Amino acid sequence: MSFFAGLVGTEPVPAEGSDGLDGIAATYGGGGRASVWRGDSAAMVHVPRPVTPEDRLDRFPAAFAGGTSRLVFDGRLDNREDVIRALALDPARAVRLGDGALVMAALERWGIDACPRLIGAFAFAWWNESLRRLVMAADASGGRTIFAHSDGRRLRFASRPLAVLAFPGMARQVDETAMAHLLLARPIPAGATPFRGVFRLPPAGLLVWKDGHHSISRYWRPDPGRRIVYRDPRDYVEAARELLDQVVAANLRAIDPVACQLSGGLDSSAVAATAARLSSPRVLHTLTAQPDPSAPMPAERPRGFYDEGPFAAATAALYPNITPHYLPAGAITPGEEDATALFRQFGVPMRNFTNFGAWQPLYARAKALGASVILTGTAGNCTLSWKSEALLADLAAAGRFVELARQLHGLRRHGHRPWPQIRQNLLRYVVPARARRQMQRLRGTGEAWRKRALLTADLEALVEPVAVTDSVLISTDRADYDRRSRIAYLDRYFANCQWLAGHPYVTGCDPRDPLGDRRLVEFCLALPVTIWQTNGKPRSFAREVLKDRLPPRVVDNQKRGYQNGDWFHRLTQLRPAFMAELDRLEASASVRRMVNLQRIRAVAENWPADADAAMARDAEMLDLFARGIHYSRFIRWVEGSNA
Repeated sequence: MSFFAGLVGTEPVPAEGSDGLDGIAATYGGGGRASVWRGDSAAMVHVPRPVTPEDRLDRFPAAFAGGTSRLVFDGRLDNREDVIRALALDPARAVRLGDGALVMAALERWGIDACPRLIGAFAFAWWNESLRRLVMAADASGGRTIFAHSDGRRLRFASRPLAVLAFPGMARQVDETAMAHLLLARPIPAGATPFRGVFRLPPAGLLVWKDGHHSISRYWRPDPGRRIVYRDPRDYVEAARELLDQVVAANLRAIDPVACQLSGGLDSSAVAATAARLSSPRVLHTLTAQPDPSAPMPAERPRGFYDEGPFAAATAALYPNITPHYLPAGAITPGEEDATALFRQFGVPMRNFTNFGAWQPLYARAKALGASVILTGTAGNCTLSWKSEALLADLAAAGRFVELARQLHGLRRHGHRPWPQIRQNLLRYVVPARARRQMQRLRGTGEAWRKRALLTADLEALVEPVAVTDSVLISTDRADYDRRSRIAYLDRYFANCQWLAGHPYVTGCDPRDPLGDRRLVEFCLALPVTIWQTNGKPRSFAREVLKDRLPPRVVDNQKRGYQNGDWFHRLTQLRPAFMAELDRLEASASVRRMVNLQRIRAVAENWPADADAAMARDAEMLDLFARGIHYSRFIRWVEGSNA
């Protein structure tokens, strides 16, 4: 993962040594050798970090279009061959071109219209000297983004958030609206950051800057109207298998070995099994996180499990070229006790920081194996293994009551009680939002959001907590609920993925998720909505697709694996340090203005007796105590109190 930064302005850029680029590259470039280009009204720096073989072919900042344009680029093209064919390039010449060079050729041929043709994980900044115009773009699936600040005269940008704040004259302040979302246990909205005045490109974001003004648009969005219809239902399965092979193969391109995170669920198992098939006979290392064997665990839930090792082992046993690694959570990490280093690397507080700590043995093992890429399958919940969030609402809206009854009967047969399904997956979509909220007020649940909220009245006034915490992410005034819900979940998921920009600088590994590939997204959205849940069996399509590569134990399992199931054990070890930190946080005026510290202390002083008692209070333990301390530390760090 390479680093880049730059600035453009309506006036000449500062002279070398005073624009800050050299120092920014040294601090945030990851130790590589920086290359700087300076023009009249723009300047750019690039620090290469080759991950794919083609990365070694590129040199940035690069000139193209007869020397009138400059480009900095980070990432990869997963549809590289498609771009080569569309450009009608000689294949013998194309193999000598890096992905960035292909992007330059595409921009020279199609201009901004090249962006929808590019699929992968990438971000670039393109300065046109003759037009005095800057164009920046980021991929659609959140693999990369660009952070920026504009004051009307000058726009500063970088591929890491804190690098923007490192430009001369920039102040580091908390964005209170973004922090309000975090303290409501919700993600920061797409395009926003926790720093006042610093924004980011959303997934598929396109920024155009000229003469001190900029606009941001989306060059691609999922098409909810597209449909794929086959006469034979088996054709859907075969098409999905072919596409799964294609997107996983694209993610295997790397200089160093590729490792796979392997849990007990369908998604990471699908990626690992497919990677093993495509890589054979080369060895593929899989990494499975397990609870600390010394940790007291809560009782198993009827529909869940805490140790994913046995399921992962069943998948690994099918492939002779898989070398599995089962890695228990290790000791408390420095980043859990004192998150300052994580803030510096990621530039954002981490919602699941205890998970990140528990997974450190995975990253350490990947590094020891020489792997520079870890494949995951997190996006599968929104693509291949979609759970039919609002299928019942769609059936009711279409008047398909016989199919609705069949689905409810099937859900009961598979262990799901009908009434919660009707309430969650039907009524909450077909009932208008105003009526739904009125019903919640009558039931006394109108302010249920407060159970997980830590924001003060000052921050509450900046947002609408009921709207921010509404679990229905779409308007309910028209049908096609399930497909539109999936698009909303995808938008939120991809926006959250953008914070992985700092991951390689912390772990040494580039996380890749083939199940978030835009081609798979488009395919899944176009399929009939009933295919995802046949006869009331959740994720039935994914199970049918994966029968050819996963063991029955994994394919047929309908229990949920809980990551970091020993979280209470970790929090108990962290409690003394967090209590001491709470005393320091109470001395910070900024923290007191934003965070309800009394709620955090109340949880800390009423500590659960054991893991079962903690699991019954998981919302307050994780959202109020753990994340409350973590977010408060971030505020204090941003304001400089942790220096």
